Amino acid sequence: MNRETFLNILKNRVLIMDGAVGTELQRKKFLDDVVIPEELNIKYPDRISDIYSCYVNAGSDIILTNTFGLNPMRLKQHGIFNKVDDMVKSGIDLVRKISSDVIVAGDISSLGEYIEPLGTLSFDEAFEAFAFQSSLLQKHGADILVIETMTEIKEVKAAILAARENFFGAIVVQMAFSKNGVSVTGTDLKSFIAMVESLGVDVLGLNCSIGAQDLAELAKILCENTNLPISFKPNAGIPMLVNHKTIFPETKEEFIEASLKAYSYGVNMFGGCCGTTPEFIKLLSNELRFKHPKIRGIKSKYFLSTRTKAIDINEIKRPIIIGERINPTNRRSFQEELVKGNLSLVKDEARFQIRSGASLLDVNMGVPGVNEAQLLKNAINQIQEIVPVPLCIDSSSPCALEEAVKNCSGRPILNSVNGEQIKLDLILPIAKRYGTMLIALTVDENGVPKTTNERLKIAEKILKSADSYKFERRDIIFDYLVLSVSSSPEQIQETLKAMRLSKKMYPECKLILGISNVSFGLPSRQVINSTFLKMAVDAGLDFAIVNPHENWNIDDLLAREMLENKNESSTNNFIKAYSSFKKHIPKVETEKLSLDKQLYFAVLNGNKELIYVVVNQFIKETDEAKAFKAINNSVLMALSIVGEKFALKEYFLPQVIMSAQAAQAAFAIVKTFFKKSETTYSAGKIIMATVKGDMHDIGKNIVGAVLESYGFDVIDMGINVDSQSIIDKACEVNPIAVGLSALMTTTMPEMETIIKLRDAVNIPLKIIIGGAAVTKKYAMEIGADAYAKDAMEAARCIKSFYK
Repeated sequence: MNRETFLNILKNRVLIMDGAVGTELQRKKFLDDVVIPEELNIKYPDRISDIYSCYVNAGSDIILTNTFGLNPMRLKQHGIFNKVDDMVKSGIDLVRKISSDVIVAGDISSLGEYIEPLGTLSFDEAFEAFAFQSSLLQKHGADILVIETMTEIKEVKAAILAARENFFGAIVVQMAFSKNGVSVTGTDLKSFIAMVESLGVDVLGLNCSIGAQDLAELAKILCENTNLPISFKPNAGIPMLVNHKTIFPETKEEFIEASLKAYSYGVNMFGGCCGTTPEFIKLLSNELRFKHPKIRGIKSKYFLSTRTKAIDINEIKRPIIIGERINPTNRRSFQEELVKGNLSLVKDEARFQIRSGASLLDVNMGVPGVNEAQLLKNAINQIQEIVPVPLCIDSSSPCALEEAVKNCSGRPILNSVNGEQIKLDLILPIAKRYGTMLIALTVDENGVPKTTNERLKIAEKILKSADSYKFERRDIIFDYLVLSVSSSPEQIQETLKAMRLSKKMYPECKLILGISNVSFGLPSRQVINSTFLKMAVDAGLDFAIVNPHENWNIDDLLAREMLENKNESSTNNFIKAYSSFKKHIPKVETEKLSLDKQLYFAVLNGNKELIYVVVNQFIKETDEAKAFKAINNSVLMALSIVGEKFALKEYFLPQVIMSAQAAQAAFAIVKTFFKKSETTYSAGKIIMATVKGDMHDIGKNIVGAVLESYGFDVIDMGINVDSQSIIDKACEVNPIAVGLSALMTTTMPEMETIIKLRDAVNIPLKIIIGGAAVTKKYAMEIGADAYAKDAMEAARCIKSFYK
């Protein structure tokens, strides 16, 4: 089935997907004697066929193949990579044998590792893993591709790009969100829409994580903000363990009620996730199959985004301010820090500009003698995790632009392309591939045109090239270039005239200017800049690249006369009036922060670069005991505030990880120094393990990272760890505590087994448990010493064990 055929069917009627596969396999005890569920495709195909048949008979139009976790990382971990082609082929063929009428959806999900800076996986490694899986699903004939249960937006980006370039059918992308509409890594629903729409997916949707009633309200938000088809695949509630059995509390009737509500909002595709059964799908099919989808007709949104926030530029008051200060041009000290690889000033400047009202940030790392692509990538990775605004990625190097944009956790603007054909052929494919907006300068190999018509001719050339690459015109932002009024007074009106005509000729395109160019070589530059900005807005300006710290409320008559070039004396009149003007910079008495305060804020803000400077200064200036005490107190105080911000949803997982990494860096220096001086330091040993039968480790790894940031030595035993092995290790190393993780309710009983083994050998061992399905009540029932819902709570619990 080709993409157009599928979308035409979806346009005309509601489609019904299948329900849960994993929980059905568990319920029927079909997972015996296999390493991973996907191995059933070749080892016990009748078991998978049984599940498929039940859903086809229940009325499913779409069956997702049993290929959810067949990515190279997972397969190599289990030593069955050589079987992947057979597992994918069988997963698809088994559906075809049951019914030639159903739509076969190749199923893909998360890799199980975060992409840097949240994890160690590079974007390219993630892309290659998804490309491998997508190409196999294409090779063996899947009709459509479903990327599901995703929680991290950069991984979503890698998966979509890989799928789009290796699979030729329709692409469906589903993310998992909490009840409040935010993923575990801080992405909200509009940021999700911004990313997937810009990358050209065919259907976006929601699955897993929460029950149908709550998911329906999130589906409503999607329906209100996009005209793309929407899929809806909720759990049958949040799982609970009752009498050692996994129970999904939502009834079939509640599931159907929520699904009908989602249909009324405009959802097009329906199915079920964990805990749903063929009975759920049969009722769903009876209610909704063959119904015509609701027509939404949403007013066009135009999103730019970062990981945690999307802005609709159609709704923001003009001009939209882009902060220009992350740029080393003519800033020697800034350049020196960048050459060292130190991004502390970059991150500080990012925060300060947001406080001053910038809606976006321009990021330029063009410093001679550095690897610009690597430096720009690092800057993007760090800035986007500390400020919630979209970015404008600024470079003349296509290589640097691509390296930065693929690591951007949102939809950015690229700055820039111009009318040179060689530049157009290099930059337009990058902007198209990554779904960005693109600033287009109306300049070419002949320089800046002197007339309005010449600038508009270049604009037309750029648009024709954009059309040839199927790059949408509405994603072009024209810069008609303003020169200095001191050297080219007649050019100011040419720029403004070109902008007015452009709005009439190309109304879908936006306009931008770097404002400060206009005042070069003149006194009282901000008076000119602010006055010109008001004139440019009147001419249709949408975006202004400016210093947001300046006063932009000035509208000066003399400056306006000079900019309008009314007479020969207008420039001289302005200079006479302002030549003696001195910019008043109020003196502010500031107390230099003490070392402990510097360290506190470095950890709080996740500033690893500053950590090295401050901690080494501590050690240099004080004796060992005082240094350790001060460092320990500052780091732990900062981490405590990080925990509070995380609980209040002011910080999300990326900020927690960055603060944890900064704290880890501080303690690493301390440990290295103490080792040299024959002094030992450790807050104690902690064993971490994912219990037997459970292959999930992202949550465990995050807890481990946070505990290390508190100075603990973390012994990570990995995933699927035998219960007796955990007790044996505890007897060997005598830890403060053992942390046990389980994502699935079916593996939670292993936690109780470990506690019983501990009690049997009568060792004084504290056990703390956590995981998606684990509850405080369950911890009490099985005799665990503590329950932690997240990494910060785990740290607090373990600290309390040795007080």
